[in-house]
Amino acid sequence: MATLATEHVSVSYPGQRLAALADVSLTIGADDLAVAIGPSGCGKTTLLNLLAGFIRPNRGRVLFDGQPVTAPGADRAVVFQHGALLPWLNVRDNVAFGLRLQGVERAARRARADEVLELVDLPQAAGRAIWQLSGGQKQRVGIARALASPSRVLLMDEPFGALDAFTREQMQELLLKVWAQSRRSVFLITHDIDEALFLATRLYLMSPGPGRIVEEVQPGFSQRYRAGESARAIKSDPRFIALREHLLDTLFRLRRQEEAA
Repeated sequence: MATLATEHVSVSYPGQRLAALADVSLTIGADDLAVAIGPSGCGKTTLLNLLAGFIRPNRGRVLFDGQPVTAPGADRAVVFQHGALLPWLNVRDNVAFGLRLQGVERAARRARADEVLELVDLPQAAGRAIWQLSGGQKQRVGIARALASPSRVLLMDEPFGALDAFTREQMQELLLKVWAQSRRSVFLITHDIDEALFLATRLYLMSPGPGRIVEEVQPGFSQRYRAGESARAIKSDPRFIALREHLLDTLFRLRRQEEAA
């Protein structure tokens, strides 16, 4: 499995008074499901774009297995918030689209698409049109498309943000299943503290702009779920609640400091 890291990266955009990111260092190691959380404007999306190779830092560097990241690559797959699916293709062909671009022959890419649709619990939808799917099903297709690629890391841009609470929890559990079975590293950004705590093996709390990592936590709740404990039992655990309140208090304190400045 891969190791993806940033070393003291800073990013500034032209015309903006504050930097988007300032001196951010993190590591997404083998078997990690790392999560970055923070308020809007804290640089979460900028950080994901750096890891994907869509942009480059003004300072510092991004490394993948020790080699500089300078551009997007097939070793890192991105799952977008709204799926970015192609409405003129059915589910199977959406999942296999990247393989088609790589020149994989039709029978092989259909077989791979069906394999990953099984993994995300959507085998019955292979021939459906995209418009026939629910929001949660569309996100499953987006995850399946990323899994169909030869990537070693999944980068997820608030993938469950537009879903209702019930579907969102289902998708969180699905992600933990996919993470365990696909044996890929995952980096996910979110603004939902409960989601971050439940999923993360390594949680990075980010401050309002300029984005910095102000705290790193290793909650351990995702491992408990993988060991058989239910999501409801985990999220009602006093330690889960106490850690959620600690993170909320920290975010509110940082926001007050930003407003005072």
